[in-house]
Amino acid sequence: MPRRLASLAAVLFGLTLAPPALAAKPKIAFRLEYAPPTPPEGCPDAEELAFMLAGEFGYMVVRTDVSPVVRVEVHRVGRAFEAELWGPDAADGAEAWHGKTDAQGTCRELAYDIAALVRARLGPGAWGHEDPPAHLAAPPEVEVQRPELRPVAPRLPESLSYLLPPALASVVTSPEATDEPPVQVEASLGVAASPYGLPSFGLGGNGMLAVRWKRFALAGDVRGLITPASGIGEPEAPGRASLTTFALLGCATPKMFDVCAVVNASRLNFDLDPSSQLQSADAFSMGFGGRVAARWQFSSRFALVGYAETTGEIRNIVFRVRDPEDPTAPVYYWRSPTVRVVAGVAVSAALFD
Repeated sequence: MPRRLASLAAVLFGLTLAPPALAAKPKIAFRLEYAPPTPPEGCPDAEELAFMLAGEFGYMVVRTDVSPVVRVEVHRVGRAFEAELWGPDAADGAEAWHGKTDAQGTCRELAYDIAALVRARLGPGAWGHEDPPAHLAAPPEVEVQRPELRPVAPRLPESLSYLLPPALASVVTSPEATDEPPVQVEASLGVAASPYGLPSFGLGGNGMLAVRWKRFALAGDVRGLITPASGIGEPEAPGRASLTTFALLGCATPKMFDVCAVVNASRLNFDLDPSSQLQSADAFSMGFGGRVAARWQFSSRFALVGYAETTGEIRNIVFRVRDPEDPTAPVYYWRSPTVRVVAGVAVSAALFD
C-alpha cells in the first residue's frame, strides 16, 4: 500500500507540472503485459507499474479497453535486474520497436527506468510536432456530471411534533473531580528493624497516626526496639538493650512516596545480668533526620508502606559495667554512634475523611 500511494503521488505531481504544450497533444493509451521474475524479489506488480507510467505521462495511460499492447519482461542478470520491452504494433504493418534497459541493482530502480523508457518511445516528445498515430489514441472519456442535490431538512407535521426529542440545554462541565478527599486521617501498624545505632541488631514494631492533605502530611510515630542477641559492649557484658522512640514528622506527599523531616526523642534501657554492676549510663537522647516512605494503595482504604529512616543523635549514650566480684576485671564499655538507621514495613488504614 505505501508503494501504491507513492506512485499515486507521482501521478498527481505529473499532472501538476505537465507543460501546457504537451498537455494539448492527444492522449494515447495501451494495455500492459508485464512479466516480473519468479519469485518477484521486490519487483512492483502490474498495477503499481501502471501508476509509475501514469507518473511519467501525467495521466492513466494504461487501460484495458484498448488494443495496442506494451509488453515488459524482467530478467535476473547475476545479482542485478534488466528489462526487455516491446512496443505496440505499427498501423502500417511495420515492426514494433524493441528495447532493453540497463541493469539495475534493485527491481524497483529498474521499474522507474522502464517507465522512463516507455515515455521516451511513446510520450509527447517521441512524435515531434506531429500527433501520435491514430491507432494509439486514447478513447474519449465520458464525464457524467453528478446531479446537484440540495439538502432538505425533514419536518414533521405539528400534530407529530411531540415525537421530536426535547432540545438539550447547554451543560458546562466542571473540572474533573478527584477521588482523594482533601483531608484524611490514617493509622498504621507494622514491624521495624535497626541495623545500626544499637549495641546489636534491633527488632521491634511501630505505630503511627497521620493527618494527610493532598501534598502534605503531619504524623506522630511511636517505635519500640529490642536487641534479641545478648551482649553489650567490648568485651560483651551479658544483657540486652531496648529503645523507645517518640517522633514527629512533617512530610511532602507526592503520589507514590513520602519524603519526611523527622525530630525524635528516645530512651535507651539496658537490661543486665544481676551479677553485673552498672557504673554509668546515659539513656536519653534526641535526634533529627529524614525518612523516605514508599506507598502501595492496594484498596480504597488500605495501603502498604515501606520506609527507611536515618537520624543524627545530638549526644552519645555511654555504657560502663564492672564485675563486682573481680575489681581487676576489665570494664565493659559501649558508646552509641551519632547516627541511627531504622527501616520498617507497615499497613496503613484510613480511619475517616
